Amino acid sequence: MTFAVTDFKANLKQGGARPSLFMVELFYPQPLVAPPATPSKFLVKGASLPASTIGTYDVYYQGKACKVAGDRTFDTWECTIINDEDFGIRVVLEKWMNLIATHALNTRRGFSTAEGRQADYKQTIKVSQYGKDGDHKHHYHFYGAFPTALSSIALDWGSQDIEEYTVTWTYDDWLPGGKVPSPQSVSHHIFPADRHN
Repeated sequence: MTFAVTDFKANLKQGGARPSLFMVELFYPQPLVAPPATPSKFLVKGASLPASTIGTYDVYYQGKACKVAGDRTFDTWECTIINDEDFGIRVVLEKWMNLIATHALNTRRGFSTAEGRQADYKQTIKVSQYGKDGDHKHHYHFYGAFPTALSSIALDWGSQDIEEYTVTWTYDDWLPGGKVPSPQSVSHHIFPADRHN
């Protein structure tokens, strides 16, 4: 086969998606009545689109292994947040985690003891990908999300860098969405009959 750069360029019709063109929206549970002054879409500087993983297991017949599809699993998700001088998002996340499990007694306060998808300490995260034209192209909703790890922030007299930190989230599942090619540019559901918005 002849190698032709022109063929590659012709098939990369929109120039490729850019990892820098994204926005993360964090939503907070009801007991946290005072959300951060600065929305997360301005301070979350690093994130990822989720992996899709289905496990497998072996069923044997006369010594021969047959691969069978197993259960879907969801890895933890991380994002990197710029720390402004008001510590806005970090303080809210610290309060959220303390309501789930207090520092002193490791008990839940402010949330009910209910579990499952409707547990009131869980919320939704939305990660949106944008195109070079500024239009929304694709997004993911992480359902049943809550913070499970908040990284340290290094301090150093010799550093002039702006502080940042990483948050690790656990969630129940994610669902993807895109944009209907119409003048309204409305979001649509990728999977039939899914419930996401």
